[in-house]
Amino acid sequence: YKNVITNVMMERLASPLGPTGGKIVRPSDGKEVKNVAFIQCAGSRDDNHLPYCSGICCLASLKQATYMREKAPESDVTIFFIDIRALDRLEDFYTKVQQDEKIVFIKSKIANISEDEETGDLLLEGENTRTGEQIRMTYDMVVLATGMAPNKLELETSPDVSYDEYGFMTCDPEKPGIYGAGCVRRPTDVASSVQDATASALRAIQSIARR
Repeated sequence: YKNVITNVMMERLASPLGPTGGKIVRPSDGKEVKNVAFIQCAGSRDDNHLPYCSGICCLASLKQATYMREKAPESDVTIFFIDIRALDRLEDFYTKVQQDEKIVFIKSKIANISEDEETGDLLLEGENTRTGEQIRMTYDMVVLATGMAPNKLELETSPDVSYDEYGFMTCDPEKPGIYGAGCVRRPTDVASSVQDATASALRAIQSIARR
């Protein structure tokens, strides 16, 4: 459905340099979004797709929920989640978002999304896992928090490195000289990627210095 987008698409939509100049509208008809649903772990923590947690999707959705509230103060936001992962100081941001009475968190599993062909509105069906109640709620737009997967690009000459069971690069002590950083090693955010790159650069320097 055109009005079901991903976190990455939402980020582009909210950008002042994006196709709508930062105005959050529905892809199908350009209608201003008044109520939006974020569905966490869309395809993640799922044995049939990505069995792991990508770690940063929750915070991306929390950030984008604040975009909605800033750009459209009358808008309503619902976040359907399994668990919310907000570590260390980022928990303060999570607490701040929870204090917005127009942002609702529902611990749940969404089983189905269907579209009204006339209006383009989206019907979400699932279960509130806290109360056991069935969910049937309609939204202007739905944002899927999709996980990070390792790049499957095949190189002409593959480096002699090791990978974990999910395809992310691992540091193998028996193969010094090649050091991964950031998302090549695990799903992570920009700040953590920068720190990881600094650490990898230092390891590379130490490797050369020992020769």
